[in-house]
Amino acid sequence: MTLNLTSRCWTLPAWLGGVLLLGGSACRKESVAPGPKPAADAPAPVRPGRAMSDRLVVRLPGALPLLNPYVTEEVAGRQVLDLLHEPLVRYDREGRLAPALAEEWMWRQEMTCWFASPEAARAAAHELQDLPAERRSRWDLEAVATEAEALHLRFTQPGGMVAADVGRVLAASGPLRLSRLRILAPPSARLVLESFARDPEHAATTKRLWFAEDGTCEMVCTRPAVQAQQQLTQWLAPRHHPMLEIQLIDEASALVEPVLDFRLRAGVTWPDGSAITVEDVRATLTQMLARPWPVVGKEAFQHIQEVTSPEPGLVRVIYRRAHSPALPGWTLLPILPAAWLAQHVSDFAESEPPGAGAWQVARRDADQLMLEKRSGQGLAVPIRQIVVLSTQVDTAQGDDVSWPVPRPLTSRYVPLRLPARHQLMLVWHTEAASLKDPRVRQALSLALDREELLSRLPGMALRVQDGFFPPGCWFSPLQPAPGAGLVPAVRRSQVLELLKSAGWGQDVEGRLRQLAQAMRLRLVIPAENAERQRLAEALVTSWKSLGVEVEVTEVPAGSYLMELQAGRFDIALVAAGFVPGWDVLPWWHSSQRSGLGPNVSQLADSQLDLRLEALMAEFDPEQMPARVAAVEARLRQLQPALPLFSDEERLHVLTSRFPALADLTFPRGCTLRDLLPALIDAPRPTRPLRMLAPD
Repeated sequence: MTLNLTSRCWTLPAWLGGVLLLGGSACRKESVAPGPKPAADAPAPVRPGRAMSDRLVVRLPGALPLLNPYVTEEVAGRQVLDLLHEPLVRYDREGRLAPALAEEWMWRQEMTCWFASPEAARAAAHELQDLPAERRSRWDLEAVATEAEALHLRFTQPGGMVAADVGRVLAASGPLRLSRLRILAPPSARLVLESFARDPEHAATTKRLWFAEDGTCEMVCTRPAVQAQQQLTQWLAPRHHPMLEIQLIDEASALVEPVLDFRLRAGVTWPDGSAITVEDVRATLTQMLARPWPVVGKEAFQHIQEVTSPEPGLVRVIYRRAHSPALPGWTLLPILPAAWLAQHVSDFAESEPPGAGAWQVARRDADQLMLEKRSGQGLAVPIRQIVVLSTQVDTAQGDDVSWPVPRPLTSRYVPLRLPARHQLMLVWHTEAASLKDPRVRQALSLALDREELLSRLPGMALRVQDGFFPPGCWFSPLQPAPGAGLVPAVRRSQVLELLKSAGWGQDVEGRLRQLAQAMRLRLVIPAENAERQRLAEALVTSWKSLGVEVEVTEVPAGSYLMELQAGRFDIALVAAGFVPGWDVLPWWHSSQRSGLGPNVSQLADSQLDLRLEALMAEFDPEQMPARVAAVEARLRQLQPALPLFSDEERLHVLTSRFPALADLTFPRGCTLRDLLPALIDAPRPTRPLRMLAPD
C-alpha cells in the first residue's frame, strides 16, 4: 500500500529506567525560576528594536543542551534538536505521520523460496507467471524474479494469507524445506556463529542470521531441522563452552519478510551541499544499534534484517517479522551523514553532528545558542535566527518562548502543552487473591478521583491520562475513562455495587470483607521519592473510606523490577515512556508474563492476545483507530492497570509574536517546530456574500 505523506519492543532496562521518571526531571515543577544573571562570557545582548523582528528568542529551563540527537534526553533539548535534524518521517501537528526526509513510504511483503537448482527456481517462476492474470491480481503480486536457486516474490500488501495461498501453488514445484532455529547464546558467541555461517560447508544452506542485543541468535537454513541442529552442535562443541541451547522455532517452505520502502525527498541536502543517500540511513542505523544510546523505540529497529537501495533515492528496509509499529519508530531516529559518522566514531558524544533540518548552528557560547535558517530549505517563516538562552543568561529583551514561567506572568503569554512522553499507572496483580475478579479491580479504580489525587501533588507538571496509548495521535481513542464526571455519591454507589457483585461487603465496623477474609493490599512504590509517597498516602486515604487496608512498601529502584516480576505486590505504581506508535503488546500479552517481559500484572486473556496480535499485524493506517479501540476496550474490561497521569511540560508563548496561533490546534501537544508557522499572519479566506430576495 502506497501512502503519500503529503496527505498524510520495549526492553526491560528501558522500562526500569522509566520507573522514576514521573516525579523527577520529566515532571518539572511549574515554579518561578531564579532570576537570570548575565553570563560572564556571553556576547552583548541585542537591544530591542526593528532588528529584532527577524529573530526569535527562546529560553530553556536549564543549561544549553548537548546537541547530540542520541544522548540528549531533556525535553527542551529535544525540541532544539528537532529544528536541526530530520528523521525519515515525523508526526505533524495533528498527530498523523507526515513527510520529513522521505516524501512517501510503502509497505510490501517479500516471499523467498529456495530450490534444488536454478532450473527448478526458474520453472517455478514460469508456473506463477502462467497463472491467470485475475488470480495474480487477487494476490497483489507485484514482481517475480529468480536469483540462482532462489525465487523472489514481492507483494504490495503485507500480512494476510496471500503467502500461504501462493505457497500451496508452489508446493508441486518442490521448494526446499526451511528450518528456523533459535540459539540461546551470550554476545561472546557471535563470532563463532558467524564463522559457521561463512564456512564453505554451511554458507550455501544458511540463508539468514540475526542477533539480538542479549546475544540470542536466529538462523534460517535449507536443511532439515534435525540435520541442522546436529551440524550446528558439531560446529559449536569444540569452539564454545558451555554448549549452547538450540531450539527449533518452526519449519516452512518459504521465508516471508515485510519490507518498508522509503522514497527520499529530492533536493534536501546536508549543510555542505551533499545529497542525502541510503548510505546515510544505513550508517545512522548501524551506529545507533551498536551503542547503548537511549533512543526511544529502539526495540523496533532490532528486527531489521537488511537495508538496501534497489534504485537511486529508494531506501528498502527488510524486517524479520511483521511488526507494523516499526514505521512510527522512524519518527525518533534523526538521520546523520555517513561521512561525518565515519570520522567521529570515538568523539561522537562530544561533537555536534550536522543535520538535515531547516536550521543550523551559527554560534554557541556558554549560555546562548544561535541558530540560523538554512538557505534553500523552503521554510517560509519571517525570521532568520533563533536565539536559544539558558535559564541563567539575562537579556534586555523579553522572551518570545519560555519554558520557565515568565516574570511577571501576564495575559501576554499563553501556556501550551508539549507532547506527553511518560505515563504513570497503577498496575494490579491480577492473580493476587483479593484482586482476581476484574470487578474488584474496576471498583477500586472507580473509587479514585484522579483530579482530586492530582490536587494532592501541588507543583507537579502532570495531567490526567485516560487511556493506554499516547494521547493526541490519529489512532488514539478519545473517549474518557469510565466514571469520569460522576458525582461522588453516584461514584460510591457504583463502587459498592461492583464489590457486592464480587462477594465483598462492609461489616459493621466499615471494613471490606469476603466472608471472614478482610481486604488487605500491599502497595509498592519506589523508595526515596517524595512525590510517590504523597500519592501513596492519597491512595490509602481514598481506599480506606471503603474499608480497604493498604500497606505501603518502599522498594529501592535497583530491585524494583525484581520485586514486581516476583509478584511481591498487590498494587504497584509504575511509570513508563510512551513509544512512538501503538505497540503495547509487551505490557499486556500473556507471552510477556512470568518474568518473560513487562507484563508484571500477570494478565492472561486469549481475547486480548488476539486483539494485540491483530494490532501489531495491521498495516493500514485507516484501520488503526478501530484496532486500537478494540484493544483499549478489552483492557478497560479486564482492568489490569489504571492509567493515572501523563507528564505535562509547558511552553509559555508571547502571543504578539505569533499572530496565527489562534488558528492552529495541537492535539498531541505543541513543539517549537509546530510554533513556527504561527509566526505568519495569513489572511483569512473570505466568502463573497450576496443578498437574496425574500420568497
